[in-house]
Amino acid sequence: MKQTSWALIMAAGKAEQISSDIETAFLYLNDRPVLAYSLAAFMQCPDISGIVVVVSRERAESVLGMVQLYGFSKVRKIVAGGAKRSASMAAGLEHIEDDVDFVCVHDASRPLLSPALVSETVHSAHRHGSGLAAVEIADPVVTAAKGVVLSRQDRDSRLWAVTSPQTYAREVLVKAYPKPARDRKNYGDDLAAVMAQRVKLHLVPVAAPSPRIRSAADLAPVLALMK
Repeated sequence: MKQTSWALIMAAGKAEQISSDIETAFLYLNDRPVLAYSLAAFMQCPDISGIVVVVSRERAESVLGMVQLYGFSKVRKIVAGGAKRSASMAAGLEHIEDDVDFVCVHDASRPLLSPALVSETVHSAHRHGSGLAAVEIADPVVTAAKGVVLSRQDRDSRLWAVTSPQTYAREVLVKAYPKPARDRKNYGDDLAAVMAQRVKLHLVPVAAPSPRIRSAADLAPVLALMK
């Protein structure tokens, strides 16, 4: 039986803002908003059949205009999110149809997304239940306090930085981010939320991390990588 996968693009919350009045997803790179690059990647990915976008309430009309301008026909719903990741995730998941098997979660502040990477995480999820883009950390990793090294991580273990996109079973995400706010924990990221469900996670190795736009200074390096 064919398994269905949708995308959930997160463009709301403090992690997706440069400042209180500047939202990363709506800055311009070349001739289009940052969010448009992620939408285009999911549009071009044959493994994704629907897209839900979570944005601030004030930006919903802007996203609708973007969808119409660029012909992003896979977008099924534009959802108003909250200030916290957990609230935004719960709001977005509410609009993922019940017959969808897997959800590929991506942060809009990472515009250098390829359809091929999306497919890799989705195929991993189809085989193993999850697929998380990750980069191996080759350099020594230490713990420190106030600039002083406390310990070095086991040099025999392989350490990875988990990035975006991440594909999970829809039912796992729904359990991690339940609709009632009273039942929902304020996880800092989706990895922590899913690990709390005691789900075995599978990494999809990538050669280099997808840069995240956290400040205006990040725009020039991302533009350089695009070229």
